Amino acid sequence: MTSAGLSRAIAAAVDARARLGDRPASDTAAALAEAGRRWAADADLAGALPGASGLHPSMVRAVLPLGAAMLDRDAMLALVRTEAHGAGAPPAWVAHVVASNVPALAVPAVALGCLAGTAMVVKSGHRDPLSAPAFHHALAAVDPALASTVVPVAWPRSPALDDVLLGAPVVTLTGRDDTVALLAARASGRVLSYGARYGVVVIDACRPFDPAAVARDVALYEQRGCLSPQVAFVAGDAADVARSLARALAALAQTLVPAPATVAERAAVRAFLDDAAWSGAEVDCGPWGAIVLDARPIVAPTCGARTLRVARVASPDDVPALLPAGAIECVGTNGPMPAGLRERGVARVCAIGRMQEPPLSWPRGQRPALGSLLRETYEPVMAVEG
Repeated sequence: MTSAGLSRAIAAAVDARARLGDRPASDTAAALAEAGRRWAADADLAGALPGASGLHPSMVRAVLPLGAAMLDRDAMLALVRTEAHGAGAPPAWVAHVVASNVPALAVPAVALGCLAGTAMVVKSGHRDPLSAPAFHHALAAVDPALASTVVPVAWPRSPALDDVLLGAPVVTLTGRDDTVALLAARASGRVLSYGARYGVVVIDACRPFDPAAVARDVALYEQRGCLSPQVAFVAGDAADVARSLARALAALAQTLVPAPATVAERAAVRAFLDDAAWSGAEVDCGPWGAIVLDARPIVAPTCGARTLRVARVASPDDVPALLPAGAIECVGTNGPMPAGLRERGVARVCAIGRMQEPPLSWPRGQRPALGSLLRETYEPVMAVEG
């Protein structure tokens, strides 16, 4: 694709959006929900995505339904009522530059653009160039007019094509902090940037909790996403909790098989675990991942590969003060929400076992999911899910 060709495709999408006029949100939500169901059942996508993403086929089978579940018709209509009311005219088009650390990030991006009433370009990352065109194909089968407002693209390196996207009235950028910063500096429109963040778990050992649910939160997407827990804070018998989590991760690996690791990834894991052991932490590891029980409440990402730090705290209420500002996207807990999480920049609080199943309304980076596309100013949001 050339810059001129991309510009023509964008112009055609903008014209297609104009032809839709004041389309009822109910029609858009219904089309997106049906497209999501078709996309999740796409056997060709499920067969090809493991090779592109590096995930095991069992993981792909597990996560595709999660992407489709975000496109619940009633939930989408509620989101429109809550965040689009009184917003005025949407931008002519939006450029979504999505990372590929986890697959299918293009699907909610497309859905939000359609609900906002704007045309859009969705540029996929190198690890998942498949989900966006597959969803576009599914949407075209359900609603060709709506699909004509979406332009799915992918390219490895092309500053000229990037410049076309960065000229959009609104640009959303997801990825590594350095990549996002470089692209944001070149954008001429309004930028919504989402850099690297991660999740934490807060466990009150005096309350019931399911180690298998924590293990699932850790294992899904191989700990690559901003919702993936990297640290578990435990109030109570942290050693007993750590042992139960290790058993749960080992059991889960039998059905949700870990991704094959490169030599560099294996070396990074080994170096991380060796450093933890030398620092006095108790390390329990295997092909299933690792649990690092540290006497110090270290709050930092791990090496991934299903590796979870377990840190002792006197009370769940002590956790917010330990969190680095602006680094934690999601907190999963088996008890009441500790006070002060919003002030630390946390975007989402949910029950353990639900961390990797966000709704479309998830306010990523504390930005309203739909409202941030439509408004230049908005209040930071933290979603607390029941």
